[in-house]
Amino acid sequence: MAKRKTKKAPRRETPIDLDRHLPAQLMVLGGTIGRHAVREGARKLGLDLMEWRVIQVVGTQGRSTINQVADRLAMDRGGTSRAIARLDERGILSRTADAKDRRRSLVDLTPKGQALHDDIVRFVRAYRERLLRRLSAKDRDQLQRTMTNLIEEAGAMLAECWSPEH
Repeated sequence: MAKRKTKKAPRRETPIDLDRHLPAQLMVLGGTIGRHAVREGARKLGLDLMEWRVIQVVGTQGRSTINQVADRLAMDRGGTSRAIARLDERGILSRTADAKDRRRSLVDLTPKGQALHDDIVRFVRAYRERLLRRLSAKDRDQLQRTMTNLIEEAGAMLAECWSPEH
């Protein structure tokens, strides 16, 4: 009687604990913040989330290229460009050709856009305070340093095209 060879089941990785997995936690946090911003802020101002974010960036950075706005948002240029076009059509942003490079457009807030930006700033500041109210000043400072480090490292990984196989 010949022994039958049995196939070993492929080794399975232990599932990730999504409640303790940082990328999953950040995704949930970002999604929750975005949903709240839409429901309690953006929609009341007649904006979608991308428009809301574009106004925040341009209001903070001042005159910017579409690529600068997209990069700041870590969003795709196409979606950012479409949001900018909608805001331009509604008189919230103005687009002008870059004098140095006619292929690029510069966007800036109009007075109507500046008024919306001021409303957004008030909302965002109040939201931030509520979100962080359980943290001490020391914990808030540590969180800010940690977030900055994580963003920088994620950016480096993206620039390096890093993967675990390297």
